[in-house]
This record gives sequence, C-alpha cells and structure tokens, in this order.
Amino acid sequence: MYHKLLQKQIRKYLPDDLVDQESCRAFLESVNNSYESFERDRELMEHAFTISEKEFAEVNDELNTLADQRLLTLKQLNETISSLLGSDQPVDEMGNLVALSEKIKAQVKINKLTEEELSRNITIFKTLLANLQSGILVENEDRKILFTNKLFCSIFNMGDNPDLLVGKDCTESANHCKDLFQAPAEFVNGINSLLQNRKAVYNEMVETKEGRILERDFVPIYVDEVYKGHFWKYTDVTEKVHYQESLQESEERNRLVMNSSLDAIVIADDEGNVEYWNPRAEQLMGWTQTEAMGKSMTKLFIPDHMRSAHDTGMNRYLDTGESRILNKELELTAVNKAGEEFPIELVVVTYQQNGKHYFCGFMKDISSRKRSENLLKAQEEKYRNIITNMNLGLLEVDKEETILFANQSFCEISGYSVEELVGNKTSLFLLSEKEVSVLQQKHQLRTRGVSDSYEIAVKNKKGEVRWWFISGAPNYNDEGKLVGSVGIHLDITKQKELESALAIAKNRAEEASVAKEAFLANMSHEIRTPLNAIIGMIRELSREELSPKQQTYLSHTDTAARHLLSIVNNILDISKIEAGELKLDEHNFSLQALIANISSILHFKASKKGIKLTSRLSENIWSAFIGDSARIRQVLLNLLDNAIKFTIEGSVHLDIEVLGEEENSQKIRIAISDTGIGMDPDYLDQLFSKFSQAEKSTSRRFGGTGLGMSITKEIIKLMGGDIVVESTKGVGTQFQITVELSKGDINKLSDRIQDSEHLLQGAHVLLVEDNVMNRFIANKSLSHFGCTTDEAENGLVALDLLKKNKYDLILMDVQMPKLDGVETTKIIRNDLKLDLPIIAVTANAFKKDIDLYLSIGMNDYVTKPFEEKELFSTIAKQLVWNIPPPTSVANNIDDGYDLSQLIELSRGDEEFVKNMVGIFLEHTPPALEEMTKALADHDFTTVAKVAHRIKPSVESMGIRQLDGVARDIELSAKEEIVDEEGLSSKVYFLTETLSAVLEKLRKEE
Repeated sequence: MYHKLLQKQIRKYLPDDLVDQESCRAFLESVNNSYESFERDRELMEHAFTISEKEFAEVNDELNTLADQRLLTLKQLNETISSLLGSDQPVDEMGNLVALSEKIKAQVKINKLTEEELSRNITIFKTLLANLQSGILVENEDRKILFTNKLFCSIFNMGDNPDLLVGKDCTESANHCKDLFQAPAEFVNGINSLLQNRKAVYNEMVETKEGRILERDFVPIYVDEVYKGHFWKYTDVTEKVHYQESLQESEERNRLVMNSSLDAIVIADDEGNVEYWNPRAEQLMGWTQTEAMGKSMTKLFIPDHMRSAHDTGMNRYLDTGESRILNKELELTAVNKAGEEFPIELVVVTYQQNGKHYFCGFMKDISSRKRSENLLKAQEEKYRNIITNMNLGLLEVDKEETILFANQSFCEISGYSVEELVGNKTSLFLLSEKEVSVLQQKHQLRTRGVSDSYEIAVKNKKGEVRWWFISGAPNYNDEGKLVGSVGIHLDITKQKELESALAIAKNRAEEASVAKEAFLANMSHEIRTPLNAIIGMIRELSREELSPKQQTYLSHTDTAARHLLSIVNNILDISKIEAGELKLDEHNFSLQALIANISSILHFKASKKGIKLTSRLSENIWSAFIGDSARIRQVLLNLLDNAIKFTIEGSVHLDIEVLGEEENSQKIRIAISDTGIGMDPDYLDQLFSKFSQAEKSTSRRFGGTGLGMSITKEIIKLMGGDIVVESTKGVGTQFQITVELSKGDINKLSDRIQDSEHLLQGAHVLLVEDNVMNRFIANKSLSHFGCTTDEAENGLVALDLLKKNKYDLILMDVQMPKLDGVETTKIIRNDLKLDLPIIAVTANAFKKDIDLYLSIGMNDYVTKPFEEKELFSTIAKQLVWNIPPPTSVANNIDDGYDLSQLIELSRGDEEFVKNMVGIFLEHTPPALEEMTKALADHDFTTVAKVAHRIKPSVESMGIRQLDGVARDIELSAKEEIVDEEGLSSKVYFLTETLSAVLEKLRKEE
C-alpha cells in the first residue's frame, strides 16, 4: 500500500488505467519511498531531542547517509520522470521536490486530456460497431469477450444486454450454439480451424436451421506482431443471397428462353458487331455461335443490296436518335452462310447498358408463310373461278333481301340473267305466303348469326315450280358487321320427285312388314300349338315303360320336334331383332353353374361322335354375375353345338379367361375352338349374315337354317360385347367373345323354385284352353306337380267356373272362340274384381303381344310349346307370393330349421307339413351316406348328383345355416380339378348340420 498522502494524490490526479501501467507504478514506488523517508526523517528529528548527544551524533551520521541516499533517489526519480515524460531535460533543481511535483502534475493533466480523447474515440468506435447491421464480437487472446453488440447477441440467442457479456469466456461458445446451424459439426470445426490458423477469412457462408444465411468474417488482431485477440463479424445476407439466386435463375431462365426461342435472336453493339447469337440463329443463318461472335452483322446475314441502307440507318440513329425500323414488324430478306436469300419477319429493339447502345433483333423465317400466302392467292383466284362457274347457284343479298351478286349457275337454275337479278328482291322467286314466311324466319336466323339449310318450293323465270335446297349463312364485312347473307342453291326437283316415290314405297314396305309380322304371329300360333301337343305327348309317353326300340323311336321323334321348335324360335328371334323387340332379362346367375349345365347337355352328343368336349374357367371368374343367363346359354349352346356338329374328329374346347377387372364388373373372353371342317376366308365376311351357311354343298349333311350365327352376333351386340372368328379350311375354327359383365351377389342366386316341384302340391288351377290336346298335355303336367285342375274350353265357360269355385291360379290361352283370353282377363279384373294370378299360355311371343297381356292384368306368360320346368317355375313364382301362411304349426327356428315355408305352402293343412317332414326324415340319411361313400371313393359325379338332389329339401326345411352349401358342393364336385380338401370340409359341415337337425326333428315327433 502507498503512503496515505500519496494515495490521496493518486486518487485526485491519476486515472486508474495509468496507475496500473508498469512504468507509472515504478515512479509511484519511488515517490512512496520518498514519503516514507520523509516520515522516517521527521521521526528521527523528533527522537533526536530525546536521545543523548552520543545517540544524536550517531543519528546525525545516519542522517547524512540517508541524505546521500535521498539525493541519489531524487536523481533517479528525476531521470525516471524525464524518461516517462519523453524529455531529456532534467529537473532544474535536483533536490526540488516541488518542481518535480509540478512537472508530474502538468504531465498528468496532459495524459488526462489524451485519455479523454482516447475514451471519446473508443466510445465513437463502440457506437459504430454497436449500430452496424452485422453481429460483432471482439475477443482477446484468451478468448475473453472485450466487446459485442446486440445484433450478435440476437443471432446467437445470448440475451439483450451486450455489456453483461464483457469478460465472459468464449472457449465453449461454439459448442453451445452449434445447434442453431444446419451443420452443427461443420460449424464447430470451422470455428476451431479459424482460431487455430489465425488468418483472416472473409465472406464465409453458414446457414442456420431457420434457413437464414450468415456471411462470416474472421480477423485476427496483432500488435507488434504479437497475437492479441480476434474480431468476428456475422452479417445476415439471406435476402441478398435469395435475390442473387433469383437473379441468377432469372438470367438462366431468360437465357433458356432466348436459346429455346423459335425466333432467331441477335444482339449487336453500336458498331454492328454481334454479341449474342442464339441456337435458332445458328439454324437459320448457318453460322455457329463461335463463328458469329464479334463479327459484323452485314457480313453474316444482311444481303449485299441492303448493306448500305443498314449502315446509313444505324449511323443516323446513333447521331440523331431517329429510326425508321425500331419497334416495327418488318418483312425483309436475309442471306445465310450458303449465300441463299430468304424472307424474314424482323423486329428490332434497342437498349443502353454501361453507356453503350445495343440492338436486339428478333428474326423469323417466313418462307413457309410466304409460300402459303402465294398459294392462298392462287387458291382465292381458283375459288373465285369455281364460284363463278360451279354448278351450285350462289346468291348474295343485303339485309333487305336485295340481290347483290349471283353466279352463272344461279342464273341457269333461276332462268334470269345477272342484270335481271342484281337490284331485285328474292320475292321474285316465291310462290305463296308460305314461302314468304319461311324466308322471313331464315332472315331472323341470319340476324342472330345462325347458319342452316332448308328446302323451299320456288318458281323460275318460266313460271315452273322448282324445288331448291338452300344452305344459307350470315355475311359480315371486314369490321364484323352483318351486311346480309349468302346462300348456295341446288335444284333438287328430281330428288323431290324421287322422295315422293320413295315415300310411297316406304308405306308399302311398312304395310308388308305389318303383314309379315301378322304372318309370323299366325305361323307361330299355328305351328306352336300342335308342337305343344306333340312335345307334351312325347314327354308324357317318356314317363311310360317303353321297350328300348320304342324309346329310340321316341327319342328321334323328340329330337325332330325340338329341331322344328328351334327353327321357329330362330325365326321369331330374328324377327324380334329386326323389330328392335329383343330385350335382356338381367338377374344374378353363376357362370360356373351355367357352363357345367351346358357341358352336361352337350356331353352325350360329343361322346356319341367320339369328340372330346373340354372346358376351362379361370379361377379369377367372379362367383356371380348380373345378366341374361338364358341368352348367354343360347349363344354358348349354339356355338358349341355348331362346333360339335362341324367336327368330324378331334376335340371342342371352351376356355373362359378374365381380361380385366373393375370394382363392379369383369371383362371376360370366351373362346370356343374346334378341329372341325373350318371355313373359307371368303365366307368369314358373311358368316353372321342371315341364312348363310359355311358349306353350301354340305347343307344336307349338317343341316341348319343359317340364322343361328346372326342371332348370336345380335345378342352379343345387345350385351355390349363383340365376337370375332378365325378359321382355316380343314384345320378348325375359333370363336372369341369379349363381353363385360356386372358383378352380382352369390347370395341372391336361387334355384329353389326350379328344383322343388313338390311346392305346388294341392294348388287348385283353372286351365282355360280351346285345344283338346293342349288341355290334355297341360293337365298332365299340372297333375305331375300335384295340382288339381278344372278345365274350360273358352272364356265364357271359365267365367262361369270362376263364379262357382275358388282357384289359386288361372292358366289362360289367348286365342279362343266365343271369348278369347284377353277379353276374359278384362272381365275377371274389371267386373269380377278377382286378383288371383293369371298366366297367359300363348304361341305369340312378340313384345307388343306380351305388353298387351301384362297391361290388361295378366301376371306372367308362358310360350307354347312350354317345358315343364318353365311352366312350374312361372306358376310357383306367382303362388309363393299369394298363399297366406297359417299359424297352427310351430316354427322351430331355434332348433336349426324353419318350417314357415312348408306351412305357407300347406294353406293350413298340418298333415301336409307332417308328411313333408316325414319324407325329409326318411330320405335324407341315405342320401348323406351315399354322398359320404362317394366322396371316399372319389366319385365326384355322384357327390354332385346327391348334393343337387338334397338341395330342395334343405331349402324347404328352412335350414338357414346351410344356405348355398349344397350348391357349392355341387359346383365344386363338377370342376375339372376338384379341390378334395375343400370339398371334404363342405361335405362334413353339411353332414354334421343335417344330422343335428334330423335328431331334433325325431325328438319333436
């Protein structure tokens, strides 16, 4: 510590930073020593009065020594102060401390002023750094913060007060803030590398995670080549970088646009030398960019005869600013590298950059356009000649219908000369007010800008009535204003005469068509009625016990009758197609089951000829489709039957594949191929024509009407499909059908009615039919179904019976004497007010007939000759909806079966229900045993047959858990490659379920 007096002087006169300086500290030590010496001297002097003389002498000696030392000290102090003050002049009086003090005081004052100036400069410098638009950080050599500003603190999230950071250690600052940047490790390594190398680095870029781009400067600080610290500057250049990037993108885009331009773009300086030459200019002029750059435009593409004018125009613009070509579309010529001159469209613009004028030219080769224009001129001339000389009459009129122009052809068809027509009105040709009204309507259309064509009766100059076909259009001038109309006239008098004759012929043809339809309807009735009796008798006879020979005769008779029926059906189908009456009946059906049925029908025929009939269905085929299964069956039966018929040896194969699938439909291809006689290429074109046959010479051998293929194609067309055929004579034929079918629901498939003939047991039916044989056949079929039947030979008898008895259903013939079926039905519905089902039994199958039957109150229809299955299905469909269910028998739904269907059919007859249950209990166990044994023996045919046989019983007993199971077993067992494991699982489930139901039924008895 210094002497207290010296401390007081220091606090009063010396700044703190000066006190800490090494040189000043030595001086102050010397001064302090002086103060201490003075104190000691004073003490000695006081002590001298109290000590002895001896001691005084000793002290005096010591004082002398101290005085010498003091003088030496003052001398050294004087030298030190002179050195500190930068002066070689010593203090005037060596021992004068006052002078020395005054000199120090003066120097301190000077130093204070220097310090204040320095402080002011430092404050200005700090203020400057604090307000820079950059983050600033100054660190010493020990990485202690000497200065930082708010922006730096903001960038690095270091708080709002930079002064609080002064003196802080920044050794770990890079690691603390590294997560602010996109590449943390790279940021830390960069900081460490800069600190290690201690070399100035400017404009270094770093990117933050927020997407800001910072430009970093690092400047090491050296004083007398000694490292004293470093200076950091971080500047946010995000907008600048993005602007530069946008500018670069814009420049690049402009460059790409100019390089991709279909116009040749050339930029030249004010001396006419090329500075830009795009790729299109290379193509157009033939000079590459390398060859063109720096060259004069006059040497590159300006023709010789234009160079003087070009140079004159450029000099005039540079001297006076006047130009005749700038910012204008010009059509000039240019010359390419090969010396070929060609027309161009040129636009020249100018701009200034860096004090220089530049000219930018956009050039387009218009050679094609010029050729087109020349061609157009030639075409215009040609069409002008055509209009003048064409056979169509051209007439131009104004808005008041005054004739302005007429060509020679119009003069010829009207009989007037041009002079007679021009200036006259179009009313010159009109016959009556009717034609005036027509022209007024057309005039109104023209005022609305509508063009159209029409026919009109007129009179020529001779007064003859002529017919003109006129195509009229509004006529506009160059400004788009309506000025009138233009009409092209054709004399169609002869055509109108032909039209009149054709109308008469059309009426006769329509009358013939009506007569043909009536003939077909009568033929249908006259042929179908005896056919119904013939086929019915054959059916009844087949139920008798016949000898093999008799059975053979009966089979041939049935084949002949059905062939005749097929011919009639084909003729009627083709008539329906011609009349547009053929409609599709869409419902859910299984394509797999349909194919299996068709295969079983044709298998015997193929086997009899020694032909192998095979089929393959894709595993991806949907389980059920919505469509007309009967028509698909008709098409496939026809094609497969033909294939078998025309194949002498070999095979017939049916292949069905999925071509594409949508959410609600499948596109399938059905291919039918054979190894038959094939067809000539010439015949393929007429294959689908009516009455065509592949082998004219073999028509007797193979037979046929030639209608089947025509009907097949029309049915497929009606389904929205397509059929193609490929055939080689003597090799074989392949038909391919492509059709898209909507996906259906397998749970909606129902063949219960078709297979449950016992459902009609006890139904009371009134049969109204005038033909004895037809009544006999129908009665036999109804008896076979278990129905009781009353007969009536006409409508009058039927009405009498209806007044006396109650019936469940009426089978009504249409054509009968005294009172036909139509009139009888009207009386039943309108007078008797009966709502029981009425089914028409008719030989007339045309749509208009069916529509008539349904419109008067009939519920359905059956066409003669009918199949028993068809008759049963139609009757059952009506009775199922009309029989009220009794409530006297319990339904054991909880026991796994539901007898409500049997109860419904019994119409209150409990004995009937008990008998049906007894039949189920008696026949089901043997059937299950038969199916199980057949499955063990791999006899899948028997498995399918048994499943088909027990299916109606399962449905009639209401065993809901087995819905569709029997059908699945039947279909699975009929597949070419049987999935034995899957089939076994289904059979096991069926057997176990039925065994449980049988046990419960036995307990209920």
